[in-house]
Amino acid sequence: MIGDDFSFTVEIPCDEEGFVLLQCPQCGELFEVRPSDYVSDDVAEVCCPACGIASDSYVTDDVLELAKVIAKNQAYSMLHEEIEELERKTKGKAISFKAERPPKPDEEPVLQPSIDALTITTCRHCGKQAKVSRLLSMSMFVCPLCGVNNFNER
Repeated sequence: MIGDDFSFTVEIPCDEEGFVLLQCPQCGELFEVRPSDYVSDDVAEVCCPACGIASDSYVTDDVLELAKVIAKNQAYSMLHEEIEELERKTKGKAISFKAERPPKPDEEPVLQPSIDALTITTCRHCGKQAKVSRLLSMSMFVCPLCGVNNFNER
């Protein structure tokens, strides 16, 4: 019987500099922070560098799509195993089941660790680094790790 223990892990890759790609659920802005900073006790909440709004999750659309494919593949596999078990239990009975072939799993998309449109910035307040869009880095951005506005004074 299918149990309640249905879990899996999605590994989100870091880029060459150790940053992980995030996406604001409010405005859709892409940015990157280091995982160690994201989970640090020094960081109360992570903010979007564009809109400044804090969120509980910054999972990108690509990660969500990968999670959906993994969940679907696992669910189909588990259902097929259950149907095979029914086939074994009902063999030779008045009512029986035939499992047929297992469904072909969907191909899992590959996660991109970074996008080229982002540049490393250093917050003038907390000194931590993040990657934000070039346009934001040349004008104004909210530090994703401390929430303070950073203005470019060129």
